[in-house]
Amino acid sequence: MAQNNKKTYIIACGVLKPEMQKTARELGINADFNFLESTLHDTPEKLKSELQLAINAVSSEQYDRIILGYGICGQGTDGITAGKVPLIIPQIHDCISLFLGSAAIYKEQFESCPGTYYFTPGWLDKGSGPDDIRKWMMQSCPGHSEQEILELIEEFFSGWQKNYTRAVFVNTGSERAEECRKLAQTTAEKHGWKYEEMAGSTKFFEKLLIAEKTDDEILLVPAGFKIIFNAVSGKLEALPITI
Repeated sequence: MAQNNKKTYIIACGVLKPEMQKTARELGINADFNFLESTLHDTPEKLKSELQLAINAVSSEQYDRIILGYGICGQGTDGITAGKVPLIIPQIHDCISLFLGSAAIYKEQFESCPGTYYFTPGWLDKGSGPDDIRKWMMQSCPGHSEQEILELIEEFFSGWQKNYTRAVFVNTGSERAEECRKLAQTTAEKHGWKYEEMAGSTKFFEKLLIAEKTDDEILLVPAGFKIIFNAVSGKLEALPITI
């Protein structure tokens, strides 16, 4: 495949790393990567701050565009600004849309079974499974007694059991597929959830990495514009930065 000569900088959630790097390599895209911690999703304001810092550090002399491996993410991208380098971001609420191939497929799954916890190979490296979340909570409660922390964990996982009923392994063909499948199956058995496996797709990753304009699934944010979440349409928009 012909090389894409554009210099691209990709800032994405760490759970996207295997598929994002593989897709960029297969498309021949000249890209540098910056994968941020997946736990930033738990605090949208911190996600916004870290993401903006990463964007601001990108030089317009070296890169023509920045691709964001994030969506609405609890409005963690609302207010993000593009400096001298244009931004490209997918029109998604949840990154699982990328793994499934489209936001429409994710919407169908959400409507049929909203209480679904999805597993992908990138989650193995970033520590985002239920047991990893338990460990994270133990480390993220400074100033609380051990008993208070245990009560918080119990309350959280009580809600977890009520909110989730299905574990889905999204198979994108990763070399760690079997490891991820076993984790999903074990988690489903442990929590009494239904287990399913779905075929993943890199179609949305491919579209994001070669996007040149805004459409229903992709938003191009020109230099000097900012990302705004429109609560009425449920979409991200690009608006000029006003002083």
